[in-house]
Amino acid sequence: MARIHSKSSNKVQSRMSPQNACQCNEQLLSELIQVIKRLSSNNYQKPATTDGRQTIGAHVRHIIEFYQCFLSGLDSRSINYDNRNRDPECERNVSSAVDALLIIKERLVKLTKNTSNEINLTLNACTDTNGSVSTAETSVVRELLFLQCHTTHHMAIINLLLQQPGLLPPKNFGVATSTLIYQKQQEASSES
Repeated sequence: MARIHSKSSNKVQSRMSPQNACQCNEQLLSELIQVIKRLSSNNYQKPATTDGRQTIGAHVRHIIEFYQCFLSGLDSRSINYDNRNRDPECERNVSSAVDALLIIKERLVKLTKNTSNEINLTLNACTDTNGSVSTAETSVVRELLFLQCHTTHHMAIINLLLQQPGLLPPKNFGVATSTLIYQKQQEASSES
C-alpha cells in the first residue's frame, strides 16, 4: 500500500489495495457465516414484519447476490447489482447460504492473487422504476469498499432481527468500522 499523509490530521493513511479490500470483505463474510451457522431454520426464516419480507435469510440472500454480481461482472468489466438472480434457496436454507458465502470467500482469495489496481470497471445501475440505466466508471477497490459497507449495513439489520426472538449476536456484529473507531476514541477521552 502506498502511504499518504493526510493534511487534515497527523494520521498517515494507506492507499487501499485490492488484497486489503478483499481481506476486509472475507473477514465480514466469516463473521456472517459464524452467526448464521448457529441459527435454526425457524429463526433464519422467521418474518419480523407483517409482510413477511424481513427475514434474516432475505438479508443474507441479498448480501450473497451483491457479491455474485460483483464477481460475475469482473470478467466483462461491467457490474450491475440490479440484475440479481434472487435465489430463494439461500433465503430459506442456512446450509445453502453458508455454501454460497464460502464460494464467495474462495473467489475473493483468488482475486487477491490475480488483481492489480489497474482494472477499471463500469457500474450500471437502474436510476428509476422505468428501467433507465446509468453508467459510471469505477474500480475493483471501490466496489469492494462498497460491498464492505453494504454488507455491514445488512449485518446491522440482521443484528436487530436476531434480537427479536431473544438471540444474542456477537458484540460488534454489524457495527461499521468508523463507528468502532469513534467508540474507541470516546472511551479513551472519557478515561483521560
